[in-house]
Amino acid sequence: MEKHCYFSPGPKTIHLLFTCLILVNCIAMPNAAETTLHFTDQTQAAGIHFKHTNGASKQKYLPETMGAGGLFFDYNNDGHLDIYLVNSGTLSSDAQATRNINHADLLYRNNGDGTFTEATAEAGLQQNHGYGMGCLAADYDNDGDADLYLTNFGKNQLFRNNGDGTFTDITSHAGVGDRSWSVSASFGDFNLDGYLDLYVANYLDYQLETAHACFLEGVHIYCGPHEYPGASDTLYRNNGDGTFTDVTARVGLHNAGKGLGTLFTDYNNDSYPDIFVANDAVPDFLYRNNGDGTFTDVAITTGVAYNSEGRATASMGIATGDYDSDGLPDLFVTNFSLEINSLFHNDGDGFYTMTTFETGLADPSFSQLGFGTQFLDADNDGTLELFVANGHVWDNVSKITPSLSYKQQCQIFGNIGTGQYRDLSETAGPFFKRPVVARGVAIGDYNNDGAVDILVTCCGEAPALLRNDSQTVHRKHNWVKIRLVGTKSNRDAIGAKVWVQTNKNTQFKEATCGGSYASSSDPILHFGIGTQEMVKSIKVQWQSGRSQTVDFSNAENPVNQVVPIIENPSNTQGPL
Repeated sequence: MEKHCYFSPGPKTIHLLFTCLILVNCIAMPNAAETTLHFTDQTQAAGIHFKHTNGASKQKYLPETMGAGGLFFDYNNDGHLDIYLVNSGTLSSDAQATRNINHADLLYRNNGDGTFTEATAEAGLQQNHGYGMGCLAADYDNDGDADLYLTNFGKNQLFRNNGDGTFTDITSHAGVGDRSWSVSASFGDFNLDGYLDLYVANYLDYQLETAHACFLEGVHIYCGPHEYPGASDTLYRNNGDGTFTDVTARVGLHNAGKGLGTLFTDYNNDSYPDIFVANDAVPDFLYRNNGDGTFTDVAITTGVAYNSEGRATASMGIATGDYDSDGLPDLFVTNFSLEINSLFHNDGDGFYTMTTFETGLADPSFSQLGFGTQFLDADNDGTLELFVANGHVWDNVSKITPSLSYKQQCQIFGNIGTGQYRDLSETAGPFFKRPVVARGVAIGDYNNDGAVDILVTCCGEAPALLRNDSQTVHRKHNWVKIRLVGTKSNRDAIGAKVWVQTNKNTQFKEATCGGSYASSSDPILHFGIGTQEMVKSIKVQWQSGRSQTVDFSNAENPVNQVVPIIENPSNTQGPL
C-alpha cells in the first residue's frame, strides 16, 4: 500500500522560492569578514559522553525518527547550569543491535570548570523512563528548586526536586502522567494564582499494534502525520498542593491537533499568558487567554494558523523573542523541507504579519527541515540572533529527492540590526559544516563567561555542546543577566516581563518556559548591551500585577553581573 508525502512542491512553492531569491538578492548585507560569531564544539572535552538511541528498525515506527530533547537547568542551585539529555530506546523486537544497550536518560552535573560529571544514579534518576521524547524544568511547587517533567511515547513523568541533589518520581500523586504520545510541554500560570500550570502538546493517536507501512515512489519511509489522527493536548491546572487537575475540556482547549511544540506567551500584552501550539500539517493553534479561566483559539484571525500562502505547515519548533527591537514578542516556527520557516511579526494590535521573506530567512530554510530553535544574543550587541536545528525525518529521503538529505547542517542567522537576518553558519565554526540529525535546542551560559552557549540534541547521534567563543563577546561587548524570584507570582517568575534601559536603548524580554522542540533553556534572562558601560534601570512587570523598577543611577553598576531581583511585596521602586 503506497502512501503520500507531507507535501510535494507545486507552482505556488516554485513561485515562493523564486520570489524569495529576488528579495534576498536585493537586501544589502555586511561582508562575511565583518561577522564575529564563533562556536566551538566542546561535547567530548566537557565530558558529555552520550549517544541517543532511537532503535531504528525495518518497521520504521514513527517515534523512532522524532526524538529527543534536552535542557539546561541548575538542579542543585550551585550557580552552574547542568544538562539533562533524553534517550528513547527500542520499539521493535527485531532491533537486535540496540536491545541490550542502556537506554537511560542522563543527567550531567556542571563541575564549574567547563566540564561535567554524569550524576544520573546519585540524583535518583537512573530508572527507565520509557521511550523518551522531551524534557522541561521548572519549580512547580515554589520550594526554590527546579523540578523535572519528561514527555514520552507512553506515560509522562514528573520528578520533584528534593533540594538535596536528588529527585523523587511523584507522577501518580501529582496526576500528570499523560499516556498520549507527548513531545513538548510548557509551564505557565494561566490563572495567575502563583502556581505554574502545565500544557502538554500531544502528537498523534499512534499505536504500534495498528501502525502501517508507508511508501513514496516505491520507497519505504516513515509515515507522515496525515496517516494518523491527532491526539488531544492536555492542560493541567496546578492545585497548589503538589497535585494537578486536567482542565483541558472545561477551559475550552479540547482539540485534536498534532502538536510538536508549545509555549505559554502573552502575545496581546493583557497580562494573561496565552498558549501557542505548533502543529504538524494542520493549522497551528493560538489560544487567547480570556482572563476568566477559559481560552479561545484565535490563530486564524491573528494570522498565525497558516503561512503567507494560506497553507497549514508541518510545524515543529517554536522560538519567541523581540527580533526587531520594538518591545513586542515575535514568533518563529520551524517547518518541513520544501516549505519555508515562518517568522511572525507581532504587530502590537492583536495581529501578526509573516515576515520570513522580508527578513532574509526564507531561502536558507527552503531545503531544510527545522526542529528546535531559539532566539539568542550571541554577540551581546543588543539584538537577537536566531539558531535553527535541522534534520530530516526520512533516513532515506535522498532516494526520493536527491537534493535533500537526512543529515543536515544547523544554521545560525545574524541580526544586522535593521530587522534583517543573514546566514552566518559558514563562518560560525566547524560544527555548522557537519551534517547531523538535529532535534532539540537549549540555550544558556554553561561556563558563566557572559556568552550564551547552545546545546543541540540529535536523533540516533551524540548531542553537541557549543561553547560561544565569539570575539565581540569576550573583547568589547558587555552584558547583564537577570535572575527573577517571584513571591506573590510563581517563584520562577514565568510570565514576567523585563525591560533593561541603557543610555542607548531599552530592551525587552518575556520570561518563558519551554518552546524550541522537546527542550528547555536556562530561565535566567540574558541581555547583551554592546559597548554600553552602564545600565540605567531594570523594570519588571510581574504576573501578580506589580511593577518594580530598579534605578542604578545611585547604585552599583550591574554590567557583566548576574542581578537577582526579588518581587517586592510593597510594589514600590527600590534596591535589590
